[in-house]
Amino acid sequence: MMEVLRASPLLTVQDTGRPGLRHLGVPLTGMMDTPALMAANLLLGNSADAAGLEVSFGPTWLKAHQDIQIVLMGADMRARLMTPDGKHEVVKYLTPGFIHDIPASHRIHCQAAAEPGQRSCLAVAGGIDVPLVMGSRSTDLNNGFGGYQGRTLRAGDMLPVAASARQSSQGAKSHGIRQAEASMTLRTVPGPEYDAFTDRSQSAFWHTEWQVTPLSNRMGLRLNGESLKLQQNIDRHSSGVLPGAIQVPPDGQPIILGNDGQTTGGYPQLGSVIAADLWQLAYLSPGTVINFMQISIDEALALAATQSLKLKQLELWLGWRQP
Repeated sequence: MMEVLRASPLLTVQDTGRPGLRHLGVPLTGMMDTPALMAANLLLGNSADAAGLEVSFGPTWLKAHQDIQIVLMGADMRARLMTPDGKHEVVKYLTPGFIHDIPASHRIHCQAAAEPGQRSCLAVAGGIDVPLVMGSRSTDLNNGFGGYQGRTLRAGDMLPVAASARQSSQGAKSHGIRQAEASMTLRTVPGPEYDAFTDRSQSAFWHTEWQVTPLSNRMGLRLNGESLKLQQNIDRHSSGVLPGAIQVPPDGQPIILGNDGQTTGGYPQLGSVIAADLWQLAYLSPGTVINFMQISIDEALALAATQSLKLKQLELWLGWRQP
Protein backbone atom coordinates (compact mmCIF):
# COMPACT_ATOMS: atom_id res chain seq x y z
CA MET A 1 0.00 0.00 0.00
CA MET A 2 1.16 3.53 -0.81
CA GLU A 3 -0.30 6.62 0.78
CA VAL A 4 -0.48 10.01 -0.88
CA LEU A 5 0.78 12.53 1.67
CA ARG A 6 0.79 15.48 -0.71
CA ALA A 7 -0.43 15.43 -4.28
CA SER A 8 0.78 17.71 -7.01
CA PRO A 9 -1.80 18.87 -9.58
CA LEU A 10 -2.82 16.17 -12.08
CA LEU A 11 -1.25 13.30 -10.13
CA THR A 12 -3.10 10.29 -11.56
CA VAL A 13 -3.05 6.52 -11.90
CA GLN A 14 -2.30 5.58 -15.51
CA ASP A 15 -1.41 2.47 -17.50
CA THR A 16 -1.20 2.01 -21.28
CA GLY A 17 -4.78 3.18 -21.80
CA ARG A 18 -7.95 1.93 -23.47
CA PRO A 19 -7.23 1.29 -27.16
CA GLY A 20 -9.97 -0.01 -29.40
CA LEU A 21 -12.92 1.77 -27.77
CA ARG A 22 -13.04 5.02 -29.69
CA HIS A 23 -16.09 3.86 -31.63
CA LEU A 24 -17.88 3.97 -28.26
CA GLY A 25 -16.66 7.48 -27.54
CA VAL A 26 -14.03 6.30 -25.04
CA PRO A 27 -10.67 8.11 -25.38
CA LEU A 28 -7.31 6.38 -25.06
CA THR A 29 -6.07 8.06 -21.83
CA GLY A 30 -3.05 6.29 -20.29
CA MET A 31 0.47 7.47 -19.50
CA MET A 32 1.54 10.22 -21.87
CA ASP A 33 4.97 8.60 -22.20
CA THR A 34 3.73 5.04 -22.61
CA PRO A 35 7.08 3.54 -23.73
CA ALA A 36 8.72 4.88 -20.56
CA LEU A 37 6.09 3.23 -18.36
CA MET A 38 6.38 -0.04 -20.27
CA ALA A 39 10.17 -0.05 -19.96
CA ALA A 40 9.98 0.70 -16.21
CA ASN A 41 7.45 -2.09 -15.73
CA LEU A 42 9.66 -4.57 -17.58
CA LEU A 43 12.64 -3.62 -15.43
CA LEU A 44 10.54 -4.44 -12.35
CA GLY A 45 9.29 -7.69 -13.83
CA ASN A 46 5.72 -6.39 -14.19
CA SER A 47 3.45 -6.84 -17.14
CA ALA A 48 4.30 -4.00 -19.51
CA ASP A 49 0.80 -2.54 -19.08
CA ALA A 50 0.81 -2.44 -15.26
CA ALA A 51 -0.51 0.78 -13.76
CA GLY A 52 1.77 3.42 -12.28
CA LEU A 53 1.56 7.09 -11.37
CA GLU A 54 1.90 10.03 -13.73
CA VAL A 55 3.48 12.99 -11.97
CA SER A 56 2.94 16.23 -13.84
CA PHE A 57 4.17 18.80 -11.32
CA GLY A 58 5.83 18.95 -7.94
CA PRO A 59 6.07 18.56 -5.09
CA THR A 60 4.58 15.11 -4.52
CA TRP A 61 4.98 13.14 -1.29
CA LEU A 62 4.22 9.42 -1.06
CA LYS A 63 4.58 7.00 1.87
CA ALA A 64 5.22 3.28 1.56
CA HIS A 65 3.17 1.18 4.00
CA GLN A 66 5.06 -1.95 2.96
CA ASP A 67 8.44 -2.71 1.42
CA ILE A 68 8.15 -1.83 -2.27
CA GLN A 69 10.37 -1.33 -5.29
CA ILE A 70 9.95 1.49 -7.77
CA VAL A 71 11.39 2.81 -11.01
CA LEU A 72 11.06 6.45 -12.03
CA MET A 73 11.14 7.43 -15.69
CA GLY A 74 10.37 10.54 -17.69
CA ALA A 75 11.29 14.01 -16.53
CA ASP A 76 13.78 14.06 -13.68
CA MET A 77 11.74 15.18 -10.66
CA ARG A 78 14.90 15.12 -8.48
CA ALA A 79 13.17 12.49 -6.37
CA ARG A 80 14.54 11.55 -2.96
CA LEU A 81 13.99 8.74 -0.48
CA MET A 82 13.25 10.36 2.88
CA THR A 83 13.38 9.06 6.45
CA PRO A 84 10.12 7.90 7.98
CA ASP A 85 10.20 10.04 11.10
CA GLY A 86 9.37 13.51 9.83
CA LYS A 87 12.91 14.87 10.18
CA HIS A 88 13.03 15.33 6.40
CA GLU A 89 16.41 13.64 6.19
CA VAL A 90 17.47 12.39 2.77
CA VAL A 91 18.39 8.71 2.64
CA LYS A 92 19.37 8.80 -1.03
CA TYR A 93 18.48 10.33 -4.36
CA LEU A 94 16.31 8.20 -6.63
CA THR A 95 18.07 8.13 -9.97
CA PRO A 96 15.63 7.73 -12.89
CA GLY A 97 15.80 4.46 -14.79
CA PHE A 98 16.99 2.25 -11.91
CA ILE A 99 15.24 0.01 -9.39
CA HIS A 100 15.05 1.47 -5.89
CA ASP A 101 14.04 -0.28 -2.67
CA ILE A 102 11.58 1.76 -0.61
CA PRO A 103 11.35 0.34 2.92
CA ALA A 104 8.03 0.43 4.77
CA SER A 105 7.27 3.79 6.45
CA HIS A 106 9.78 5.65 4.26
CA ARG A 107 8.65 8.49 2.03
CA ILE A 108 9.21 9.39 -1.61
CA HIS A 109 9.58 13.09 -2.36
CA CYS A 110 9.27 14.11 -6.01
CA GLN A 111 10.31 17.72 -6.42
CA ALA A 112 9.39 19.90 -9.37
CA ALA A 113 10.71 18.94 -12.78
CA ALA A 114 13.60 20.98 -14.09
CA GLU A 115 11.36 21.96 -17.01
CA PRO A 116 7.90 22.98 -15.69
CA GLY A 117 5.06 21.14 -17.38
CA GLN A 118 7.03 17.98 -18.12
CA ARG A 119 5.84 14.64 -16.81
CA SER A 120 7.35 11.73 -14.95
CA CYS A 121 6.06 8.21 -14.40
CA LEU A 122 6.51 6.11 -11.29
CA ALA A 123 6.22 2.34 -11.70
CA VAL A 124 6.00 0.03 -8.69
CA ALA A 125 6.71 -3.69 -8.55
CA GLY A 126 3.33 -5.43 -8.83
CA GLY A 127 1.60 -2.32 -10.19
CA ILE A 128 -1.02 -0.01 -8.68
CA ASP A 129 -3.95 -2.34 -8.06
CA VAL A 130 -7.00 -0.17 -8.64
CA PRO A 131 -10.04 -1.80 -10.32
CA LEU A 132 -10.06 -2.46 -14.06
CA VAL A 133 -12.63 -0.35 -15.91
CA MET A 134 -13.14 -1.25 -19.57
CA GLY A 135 -9.94 -3.26 -19.48
CA SER A 136 -7.71 -0.53 -18.08
CA ARG A 137 -6.73 1.10 -14.79
CA SER A 138 -6.10 4.49 -16.41
CA THR A 139 -7.83 7.61 -15.13
CA ASP A 140 -10.25 9.27 -17.53
CA LEU A 141 -10.45 12.72 -15.97
CA ASN A 142 -12.92 14.13 -18.48
CA ASN A 143 -15.45 11.34 -18.01
CA GLY A 144 -14.71 10.66 -14.35
CA PHE A 145 -13.96 6.96 -14.29
CA GLY A 146 -11.01 4.59 -13.95
CA GLY A 147 -7.88 5.11 -11.92
CA TYR A 148 -8.57 6.03 -8.31
CA GLN A 149 -12.25 7.00 -8.13
CA GLY A 150 -12.01 8.60 -11.58
CA ARG A 151 -10.13 11.66 -10.30
CA THR A 152 -6.75 13.17 -9.57
CA LEU A 153 -5.11 11.94 -6.39
CA ARG A 154 -5.13 13.92 -3.18
CA ALA A 155 -3.66 13.72 0.30
CA GLY A 156 -4.96 10.74 2.25
CA ASP A 157 -5.58 8.46 -0.72
CA MET A 158 -4.40 4.90 -0.13
CA LEU A 159 -3.19 3.11 -3.25
CA PRO A 160 -3.14 -0.71 -3.18
CA VAL A 161 -0.06 -2.36 -4.66
CA ALA A 162 -0.38 -5.83 -6.18
CA ALA A 163 2.01 -8.61 -5.23
CA SER A 164 5.07 -8.68 -7.44
CA ALA A 165 5.37 -11.60 -9.84
CA ARG A 166 9.02 -12.03 -8.85
CA GLN A 167 10.55 -12.84 -5.50
CA SER A 168 13.62 -10.70 -6.00
CA SER A 169 15.07 -8.15 -8.38
CA GLN A 170 18.62 -8.29 -7.07
CA GLY A 171 19.90 -9.36 -10.47
CA ALA A 172 18.31 -6.35 -12.15
CA LYS A 173 19.49 -3.61 -9.83
CA SER A 174 22.75 -3.12 -11.68
CA HIS A 175 20.81 -2.61 -14.89
CA GLY A 176 19.49 0.80 -15.77
CA ILE A 177 17.34 2.03 -18.62
CA ARG A 178 18.63 4.89 -20.71
CA GLN A 179 15.72 7.10 -21.50
CA ALA A 180 15.19 8.59 -24.94
CA GLU A 181 15.40 12.38 -25.08
CA ALA A 182 12.71 14.38 -26.80
CA SER A 183 14.11 15.85 -29.99
CA MET A 184 11.42 18.57 -30.30
CA THR A 185 11.02 17.42 -33.90
CA LEU A 186 7.80 15.50 -34.47
CA ARG A 187 7.74 13.18 -37.47
CA THR A 188 4.42 13.61 -39.18
CA VAL A 189 2.38 12.23 -42.06
CA PRO A 190 0.02 14.47 -44.08
CA GLY A 191 -3.60 14.33 -42.97
CA PRO A 192 -6.83 13.82 -44.93
CA GLU A 193 -7.32 17.59 -45.54
CA TYR A 194 -3.68 18.39 -46.23
CA ASP A 195 -4.33 19.30 -49.87
CA ALA A 196 -7.10 21.70 -48.84
CA PHE A 197 -4.56 24.10 -47.32
CA THR A 198 -2.79 26.78 -49.33
CA ASP A 199 0.72 26.14 -50.63
CA ARG A 200 2.04 28.82 -48.26
CA SER A 201 0.38 27.15 -45.28
CA GLN A 202 1.73 23.73 -46.24
CA SER A 203 5.23 25.16 -46.51
CA ALA A 204 4.89 27.08 -43.22
CA PHE A 205 3.76 23.96 -41.40
CA TRP A 206 6.92 22.05 -42.34
CA HIS A 207 9.49 24.83 -42.41
CA THR A 208 8.68 27.17 -39.52
CA GLU A 209 8.89 26.78 -35.76
CA TRP A 210 5.87 26.37 -33.50
CA GLN A 211 5.62 27.28 -29.84
CA VAL A 212 3.58 25.29 -27.34
CA THR A 213 1.12 27.59 -25.54
CA PRO A 214 0.04 27.52 -21.87
CA LEU A 215 -3.43 26.36 -22.98
CA SER A 216 -2.04 22.86 -23.59
CA ASN A 217 -3.00 19.80 -21.52
CA ARG A 218 -3.52 16.04 -21.81
CA MET A 219 -6.36 16.62 -24.27
CA GLY A 220 -4.25 18.54 -26.73
CA LEU A 221 -1.25 20.78 -27.30
CA ARG A 222 -2.12 24.17 -28.73
CA LEU A 223 0.56 25.76 -30.88
CA ASN A 224 1.34 29.31 -31.84
CA GLY A 225 2.91 30.31 -35.14
CA GLU A 226 1.93 31.42 -38.63
CA SER A 227 -1.81 31.23 -39.20
CA LEU A 228 -2.61 28.30 -41.49
CA LYS A 229 -5.28 28.89 -44.10
CA LEU A 230 -7.49 26.76 -46.32
CA GLN A 231 -7.69 27.45 -50.05
CA GLN A 232 -11.42 27.85 -49.52
CA ASN A 233 -13.94 27.05 -46.83
CA ILE A 234 -14.87 23.39 -46.83
CA ASP A 235 -18.03 21.75 -45.57
CA ARG A 236 -16.62 18.99 -43.40
CA HIS A 237 -18.55 16.54 -41.28
CA SER A 238 -17.15 15.37 -37.97
CA SER A 239 -15.10 12.19 -38.21
CA GLY A 240 -13.00 9.97 -35.99
CA VAL A 241 -9.71 11.37 -34.70
CA LEU A 242 -6.77 9.78 -32.89
CA PRO A 243 -4.02 10.98 -30.57
CA GLY A 244 -1.45 12.74 -32.70
CA ALA A 245 -4.01 14.18 -35.12
CA ILE A 246 -3.19 17.81 -35.96
CA GLN A 247 -6.39 19.81 -36.28
CA VAL A 248 -6.55 23.39 -37.47
CA PRO A 249 -9.42 25.48 -36.04
CA PRO A 250 -10.63 28.73 -37.68
CA ASP A 251 -7.88 30.81 -36.01
CA GLY A 252 -5.29 28.87 -38.02
CA GLN A 253 -3.27 27.73 -34.98
CA PRO A 254 -2.75 23.93 -34.92
CA ILE A 255 -3.79 21.62 -32.08
CA ILE A 256 -2.10 18.23 -31.56
CA LEU A 257 -4.53 15.83 -29.92
CA GLY A 258 -3.17 14.09 -26.82
CA ASN A 259 -4.08 10.90 -24.96
CA ASP A 260 -7.24 12.40 -23.48
CA GLY A 261 -8.34 13.98 -26.76
CA GLN A 262 -11.89 13.59 -28.00
CA THR A 263 -12.82 10.71 -30.29
CA THR A 264 -14.42 12.78 -33.07
CA GLY A 265 -13.69 16.21 -34.49
CA GLY A 266 -14.80 18.54 -37.24
CA TYR A 267 -11.74 20.71 -37.75
CA PRO A 268 -9.62 19.99 -40.85
CA GLN A 269 -6.76 17.59 -40.17
CA LEU A 270 -3.53 18.85 -41.67
CA GLY A 271 -1.41 15.94 -40.48
CA SER A 272 -0.80 13.39 -37.77
CA VAL A 273 2.20 12.88 -35.50
CA ILE A 274 3.37 9.29 -35.93
CA ALA A 275 2.77 6.72 -33.18
CA ALA A 276 6.51 6.33 -32.50
CA ASP A 277 6.78 10.03 -31.56
CA LEU A 278 3.64 10.45 -29.45
CA TRP A 279 5.63 9.95 -26.25
CA GLN A 280 7.36 13.26 -26.90
CA LEU A 281 4.10 15.11 -26.18
CA ALA A 282 4.71 14.38 -22.48
CA TYR A 283 7.71 16.74 -22.55
CA LEU A 284 6.45 19.60 -24.69
CA SER A 285 5.91 22.09 -21.89
CA PRO A 286 4.53 25.61 -22.49
CA GLY A 287 7.05 27.76 -24.29
CA THR A 288 8.78 24.80 -25.96
CA VAL A 289 9.62 25.38 -29.63
CA ILE A 290 9.04 22.44 -31.95
CA ASN A 291 8.95 21.66 -35.65
CA PHE A 292 7.45 18.99 -37.86
CA MET A 293 9.22 16.61 -40.25
CA GLN A 294 7.29 15.00 -43.09
CA ILE A 295 7.65 11.25 -43.56
CA SER A 296 5.67 8.59 -45.42
CA ILE A 297 3.13 6.18 -43.95
CA ASP A 298 5.47 3.27 -44.73
CA GLU A 299 8.26 4.98 -42.76
CA ALA A 300 5.84 5.63 -39.88
CA LEU A 301 4.83 1.96 -39.75
CA ALA A 302 8.47 0.88 -39.78
CA LEU A 303 9.32 3.23 -36.90
CA ALA A 304 6.37 1.94 -34.86
CA ALA A 305 7.55 -1.64 -35.45
CA THR A 306 11.09 -0.69 -34.38
CA GLN A 307 9.78 0.86 -31.17
CA SER A 308 7.83 -2.31 -30.34
CA LEU A 309 10.85 -4.46 -31.15
CA LYS A 310 13.05 -2.49 -28.75
CA LEU A 311 10.62 -3.18 -25.90
CA LYS A 312 10.56 -6.88 -26.78
CA GLN A 313 14.37 -6.93 -26.82
CA LEU A 314 14.44 -5.24 -23.41
CA GLU A 315 12.08 -7.87 -22.02
CA LEU A 316 14.23 -10.70 -23.37
CA TRP A 317 17.46 -9.08 -22.22
CA LEU A 318 16.17 -8.74 -18.67
CA GLY A 319 15.20 -12.40 -18.78
CA TRP A 320 11.75 -12.17 -17.20
CA ARG A 321 9.99 -13.94 -20.02
CA GLN A 322 9.46 -17.63 -19.37
CA PRO A 323 10.84 -19.97 -22.05
